[in-house]
Amino acid sequence: MTMTNRVIEEFKAEFKSVDITEAPYEKQGYHLSIEARTGNLLNIIDFLDKREFYIIDLFCVDYQDYLELVYFFNTHRELCRIKVTLKLDPVKPVAPTISNTYTIARWYEREVHEFFGVYFEGHPNLTYLFLHEEIGHYPLRKQHVPVPDGDKKLLNSFRPHEEENSFFINLGPQHPSTHGVLRVVLKMDGEYLISAEPVLGYLHRMHEKMAENKSYMQFLPNPARMDYPGALLFNLAYVEAVEKLCGIEVPERAKYIRTITCELNRIASHLLWLGAFPADLGALTPFMYAFDDRENILDILEDVTGSRLTYCYFRFGGLYNDINEETFIDATKRFIERMRERLVMYDKLITGNVIFINRVKNIGILEQGQAKKYGFSGPVIRSTGIPFDMRKVDPYAAYGSIDFEIPTGHIGDNMDRYMVRMKEIEISLNIIEEGIKRLPSGPFKTEKVPKKLKPPKGDIYNAVESTRGETGVYIVSDESDTPYRMRWRVPSYSNLMTFPHLSRGVLIADAIATLGSYDIVVPEIDR
Repeated sequence: MTMTNRVIEEFKAEFKSVDITEAPYEKQGYHLSIEARTGNLLNIIDFLDKREFYIIDLFCVDYQDYLELVYFFNTHRELCRIKVTLKLDPVKPVAPTISNTYTIARWYEREVHEFFGVYFEGHPNLTYLFLHEEIGHYPLRKQHVPVPDGDKKLLNSFRPHEEENSFFINLGPQHPSTHGVLRVVLKMDGEYLISAEPVLGYLHRMHEKMAENKSYMQFLPNPARMDYPGALLFNLAYVEAVEKLCGIEVPERAKYIRTITCELNRIASHLLWLGAFPADLGALTPFMYAFDDRENILDILEDVTGSRLTYCYFRFGGLYNDINEETFIDATKRFIERMRERLVMYDKLITGNVIFINRVKNIGILEQGQAKKYGFSGPVIRSTGIPFDMRKVDPYAAYGSIDFEIPTGHIGDNMDRYMVRMKEIEISLNIIEEGIKRLPSGPFKTEKVPKKLKPPKGDIYNAVESTRGETGVYIVSDESDTPYRMRWRVPSYSNLMTFPHLSRGVLIADAIATLGSYDIVVPEIDR
C-alpha cells in the first residue's frame, strides 16, 4: 500500500465529514486535496503532524469572492504531497495560527497577513516582515483593500525593547558577515546572543505581483533575479511548471542538456559559497581559488546561454538554442578534470585546517526533529542525516536516468553542512560526466509551442532541487495568458528561519559562522 492510500484510509476513518480528493499528480503536482474549515483546521494539522509531514509552504490566493489559504505538506520518507485549503471571508479574514505545531508558520503567516490582511488568531507576533509602514493597502489583493488603522498599529516594524543587562545590535543590513542585504536584530548579553530576529524586505521586488501582470513568456527572465548564483535551477522550476500545466512535451536531448547545465550552475553556486564561507571566518585565500574555478564554469555557460549570471536559457518545450558539442563538451570535460584536482587542494587548504575545524565543528547543530517543524531543505537537511533530495524523491529532467548518491552528514553542525556541499560538487561532476556520455541526438525543443500560452483552468505545484534546497512554483491559471496567482517557495526562507533557534545562547562569532554555513541568498528570500 502506498503512503497516499494509507493516508486516505486513515483520514477518512478520523474525519467523517471532511472530503479528501485524489488529484492527478502528473498534472497538478500533488496527490491529495483537503478542504478544511476553520473549526477543523487544527485537527487536520495535528493529523498530518503525527504522521511526520513537514510543511512545504503556506500562502494565500485572492479569488475575490473569498480568500483561500493554501497549505502544502509532504514527508521526508516518501513523496506524498498534500494540499490543504481554507476559505475565508474577504472582508474580515480570520484563521487559527498553526505556528504552535509548525514553527516556520510564524513567518509564513506574517507574510500572508501583510500582503492579504488575514488575521491569525493566537499568532505571537503579527508584525511586518517585508513591507514598510507606509504601505496603505494589501499588495496581493486583487482589489484595492486599504489597511485598517488598527492593523497599521499592529503591524509596526520590529522595535526591540531594552531590558536590564542586555543591549541590541544590528547585524546588517550592510554587514560584511551577511550574504546580501539582510538585517538581523540581535539581543545581546555581553558577547552571547539572547535572541535573533530576521528583518527582511531590503531587496523586495514583488516578483509574485509582477507575475500577475506579465504573460507566461514575459515572466521568463524573472526567476533568475531571485536566485542569481543558481539562476538556471529557478529557470527550470518555472518552465517545468508551465510545461506540465499546458501539457507541453520536452525532447530527451533538451532534458539532458538541462541536467548538465543545471549541475554546472550548482557547482558555480557552491563555489561562490565556498569562497564566502571561510571569508566570514577570516580566511581570504580560499575566496581567490574558488572564484578562479568559478570563472571556468561561467565561461562554459556564457558560450551556450549568452550570460554569465542571470541565465534565461530554458524555454517552454526545450532550450533557447542547442549546445555546440565540440566546444561545450570539450570545455566541460576539461573543467571536470581540473575540478577533481582542485577538490584535493581544497581538502588540504580548508577541510583539514585546524582553525577552520575549531570554528565549525559541533557548532550550529540542527537536530533531525527540527526538520518537520521548519521544513528546511537542501544541504541543510542532508547535513542532519536525512537523505532528502528532490532529484531523487521526484526525478525531473534526466535525473531519473542517472544514478548518483545523496551525501549526508551526521549531527547537522556547520562542519556537516560544509562537508555535504563539498561532496555535492564531486557528485555534480559525476552527473555531468554521465549526462555527457548519455546525451542523445535529436531536437533541442518542441516545435509549434504557441508564443501566447493560455493554460487550462486549474493549478499546479512543481518543485526542483535548487542549490539551496526545495524550490517550488505554484501557479493558478484562469485560462488567460497571465497567471492568476504565482507563488514561489524558496529554500533560503525556511533555512534562515532556523537561525533564531540555533543562535540562542551562543557567541556572536559562532552565530556568524552558522549563518555563513546556510548559504543564504537574500534576493531569493525577498522575492
